[in-house]
Amino acid sequence: MWQAVGTSTSLSGRLAAQYVRMSTDHQQYSTENQKLAIAEFAALQGISVVATYEDAGKSGVTLKGRPALLQLLHDALADNHAFSVVLVYDVSRWGRFQDVDESAHYEYMCRKAGVQVVYCAEQFAWDGSASATLMKTLKRAMAGEYSRELSRKVFIGQCRLAERGFWQGAAPGYGLQRVLVDSDGTVKGPLLQREHKSIQTDRVIVTPGDEHEVALVRRIYDWYVCQGVGCRRIADRLNAFGICNAHGRPWNPQHITDILSSEKYVGTNVYARTSKKLNANWQRNPYSDWTRSVGAFPPLVDRAMFDAAERIRTNRTQNLSDDEILKRLSDFVRSADVVSAKEIDRAPGMPAGKTYALRFGSINNAYARVGYEPNSHSAGPEVFRASRAAQQGCIRNTTEALTALGHRVDMSMDETTIRVDDELVIRFAVRLILHYDRRGPRWRVRWPTYSSPDLLVVLRLDSAFETPLDFYVFPRGSLVPGYEFSLSVRSGSSESFEMFRYPDESILLQLTARTRMEAFDGNQSSQPNRRYPGTADSSA
Repeated sequence: MWQAVGTSTSLSGRLAAQYVRMSTDHQQYSTENQKLAIAEFAALQGISVVATYEDAGKSGVTLKGRPALLQLLHDALADNHAFSVVLVYDVSRWGRFQDVDESAHYEYMCRKAGVQVVYCAEQFAWDGSASATLMKTLKRAMAGEYSRELSRKVFIGQCRLAERGFWQGAAPGYGLQRVLVDSDGTVKGPLLQREHKSIQTDRVIVTPGDEHEVALVRRIYDWYVCQGVGCRRIADRLNAFGICNAHGRPWNPQHITDILSSEKYVGTNVYARTSKKLNANWQRNPYSDWTRSVGAFPPLVDRAMFDAAERIRTNRTQNLSDDEILKRLSDFVRSADVVSAKEIDRAPGMPAGKTYALRFGSINNAYARVGYEPNSHSAGPEVFRASRAAQQGCIRNTTEALTALGHRVDMSMDETTIRVDDELVIRFAVRLILHYDRRGPRWRVRWPTYSSPDLLVVLRLDSAFETPLDFYVFPRGSLVPGYEFSLSVRSGSSESFEMFRYPDESILLQLTARTRMEAFDGNQSSQPNRRYPGTADSSA
């Protein structure tokens, strides 16, 4: 039975909201158990629970990513809030904030608005006494310390597994595949993209993947070491052959550099090069903190070839001093129309953008060293998420509409292309309207060189990265493959592209609609057929 320990304030007759949270499904106190405990406490105190706020599968170390708690605070601060008490199982369910003042701050916000936060399972009073405040502060500190200690133990455990040769990352990379094994090392089968182990005692190892990809990795090393072909030329060569990288996308010089510099291709498992603890930012760890397991899995290339590639790669950048590469960057930003890491990679005679990031911590730090302030939207996580959401929304709307009309729709592995009725291939892309340093607002479009869809659908997003402005539908042959068009948004500046512009994706339903073929006598045949943009009706 619940007891009101040390309380001097009655809660009887008050209306309450309950807040429940758990991080994983394996926790002892699931949300259902918390609700049962809160219900027992409420019945004992004569409280009526009128609202429930639930964050399932959400970490408690930060407010970010906890929509239920955010909504609770919003409702509690409203002038017409429907409850005057918030019931929480214990202090840790309210949050394991790393700063105890943050946890107290959110509780204070509620109390200031006339809403009292009560922890049902804690053995201290809710009357605001000095002893209760002291115990609550201690509990908050213990909750935060628990997360820090758990994070440290998990990280150490992952490092130990990596030392034993087990893979701790996600996608292993081009030419490699993940294989699931049980606790005895018995192989259970390969793991496909986005598949994960379901049994806690199972482990993941890495083995050579598709034989064609393995052969291509070895060919890349041969081109680079024996034939002296640079990373940019290798990427262009692979794209010209129509070969995609591990993500089904075109190659760029950085992809080639990653293959040439990653020790996993000689069978060494390297872990903890970077780490992210709790809510902190990702950080690059010193070499001494890396976990390395030599011979963890079969190599794709021999060590001598890898070391030769490493010598060539490092000599191309390390023989330049910081002053020299900053001088090149300064000259580049003064002469280039568009300044970005991608353009730096493309510019002849310039070190790679990643070189600047490694030397100075980030590309923006290098910009600051030469007195340059980027005046364009950074392609940060929020831009990527907005672009990806717009792209997936367009694909989802189109797929649902086509399916409702009786069409069969298949999705590509990278979820950017659909195939309608095994006939029409439609690829979707998002382009942002960006403001550059010495040019007005512009957007870019390029026909993909590593695939050949029938239609390329381009969604234009404004600088707010919100709803799409319009849609461009380019049929095959309307754009030069591989050539990037940089178009101004000024009226009349891209009239030749206006014929491909549409307000929404409904045009795709018209382009995929079935039409009847004309028979030799000019009458329409009863057999339906598909007609595509730019094709005439079949006739005898």
